[in-house]
Amino acid sequence: MKKTNTFFLPAIIGFSLFLPSCSHPEEVIPAPEPLDKTVVFQVYGQQDFSYSQFGEEKVTVELVISRMNKDVADAAVQVVFDSTFTMALKDIPVRANRLYIRKTIPAVLDSKEEVHIGTGYTYRQSSFGKNQTFPAGQQEKQVELIIY
Repeated sequence: MKKTNTFFLPAIIGFSLFLPSCSHPEEVIPAPEPLDKTVVFQVYGQQDFSYSQFGEEKVTVELVISRMNKDVADAAVQVVFDSTFTMALKDIPVRANRLYIRKTIPAVLDSKEEVHIGTGYTYRQSSFGKNQTFPAGQQEKQVELIIY
C-alpha cells in the first residue's frame, strides 16, 4: 500500500493564500494642503519731513495683493487686497515708528497658484513701485515700502 503524505497539502494551500496579502501596499502621496499666507507691509520714510517746507505736500501710497491660477494661460487675476491712501509727507513715519499692515491670503495652494505683491507711491507727478511674487513654501513675507 502506497502511503501519501496529506499533511503538507493544507500547509501549502494556506501558505499560497497568505503570500498575496504580504505584498507591499501602493505608496499614496498625499495631496498638498492649502496654506494661509501672510504679507506684512512696512511703510515708512527715510527722513522726517515734520519741519520741512515740503511737509504739507501729499504722497499717495498703494498696496496690492493678488492671486492667479498658474495652470491656466488666460487666468483672471483675483485681487485679494487693494489699499490706496494719501497722506502729507510730514505724516509719514520714520523707520522706528513704521506703519505695519498685516494681510492674510487664505488657502493658497502653491502648486497651482501664484501670489503677487505690489507696492508703490506717487509724489508730485512721479510714481515709484515694485512688484514681487510670494515665494512658494513660505508662509509669511515682509515687504518694505520706503518713501524717499
